[in-house]
Amino acid sequence: MMDAEVQVKTAPNSKESEMMVLGCMLTSVNALNIAADMLDDSDFYYTEHKIIFQSLKTAYKSEKPADVHLICEDLKRQGKLQAVGGPGYVTTLAQYAGTSAHIEEYAAIIHDKSILRRMINASQMIEKKALSEPPDVALVLDEAQQFFFKISQSSRASSGALIKEILTGVKSESGQPFLKILQQRQESYQEKGPNETGITGISTHYVDLDKMINGFNNSNLMILAARPAMGKTALALNFAENICFKSRIPTGIFSLEMSAEQLVHRLICSHSEVESDKIKTGSLNGDEYQRIVQTVNEIQEHPLVIDDQPGISINDLRARARRMKENYNIGFLVVDYLQLLSGSGTHKAAESRQVEISEISRNMKNLARELNIPIMCLSQLSRKVEERQGHRPMMSDLRESGSLEQDSDLIMFLLRREYYDANDKPGMAELIVAKNRHGGIGTVNLTFRKEIAQFANYASFAYAGHPEDDY
Repeated sequence: MMDAEVQVKTAPNSKESEMMVLGCMLTSVNALNIAADMLDDSDFYYTEHKIIFQSLKTAYKSEKPADVHLICEDLKRQGKLQAVGGPGYVTTLAQYAGTSAHIEEYAAIIHDKSILRRMINASQMIEKKALSEPPDVALVLDEAQQFFFKISQSSRASSGALIKEILTGVKSESGQPFLKILQQRQESYQEKGPNETGITGISTHYVDLDKMINGFNNSNLMILAARPAMGKTALALNFAENICFKSRIPTGIFSLEMSAEQLVHRLICSHSEVESDKIKTGSLNGDEYQRIVQTVNEIQEHPLVIDDQPGISINDLRARARRMKENYNIGFLVVDYLQLLSGSGTHKAAESRQVEISEISRNMKNLARELNIPIMCLSQLSRKVEERQGHRPMMSDLRESGSLEQDSDLIMFLLRREYYDANDKPGMAELIVAKNRHGGIGTVNLTFRKEIAQFANYASFAYAGHPEDDY
């Protein structure tokens, strides 16, 4: 009875699949190419199979033929032939070969078993670190999530694709044939007309900005900077609102300064176009109340995720962002704002805040690439802007970091001249694109409606007979 209960657990593996793949590689050039692309030597469990695969892959990379005799000669030259069982075992593998047409299925089994072993190894490493009771639990948690995120990314890794497979939709991102997509675009263009220019990134729904930057693109780190009270939180919220509610893309917001309820209040003001003070005091007429009811019903149907935990570190933020991506599949992320984040705590106290901001900036860029989404970080500008004539921001005004200039793909500054002079272009804002790694730079005019904390397309108000016509 005891013998039946005691089972020796071995790591997941499939010896037969490994033998089948190696046998196919030794007897078929096509199988050699496919398996060498799909697998790595670390995917094999048995040491002798790792050694033989390494020799086969070297032959593949060198574009040399690979059969039983040539591989045995190569292993003999390396002094590894006896370690794999001699010529007899290599010959046995060749005889063990199945149908090379099924090589992808055999390789997939090996890859799946390899992933399971990586998961076990990662779990053991995490267990060892957790049992040591480290002082920085958040750092260990971040490392644990990184382990599994890397495994999940590698599990989706694929070999190269033929152009035919991409064009027919077999291995394209959309899963649809190229000509079918082109036909849909043509029909859409004819419906909308030539005035609506298509963009490849995520539309901000600010027409002039979309034309200049081609929308927000995946893996990009974007900085939106301004002096306090310019409205950068309002603009970032408008971006999130447009992308989530109009483009229907799940969006995440890390609000380190304002509470979730304060952000929701602003969203309701902007979306319903009812003044903030009226909502706070309840002095609403029937039409305004109905607009708010309609807004509340509309926006709660969209996946907008708000995390308002104050004083978090960059490691905390990365861990929380990964959970947002896994749970809600967010396609856009806003961080308000950069200077309220703390570093990992690995730097000495004597080191400057600039080093810490550099670390945060680098980690934010890595996060954008890891999650493959655009990330917008808000940032404060230094007081030098106040002293400059015209108060126009420059990249050197970014507080505490030159690394923000280096790591970011897009840098935008927000300027409302009426903040300094009530008669200087009231109701208008300038969004200055100072850096754009993938396109042009310049200035975009927006209309700012202070009473509802909303930025809108400038032209739509200017041509409607508003006083901004003159500017």
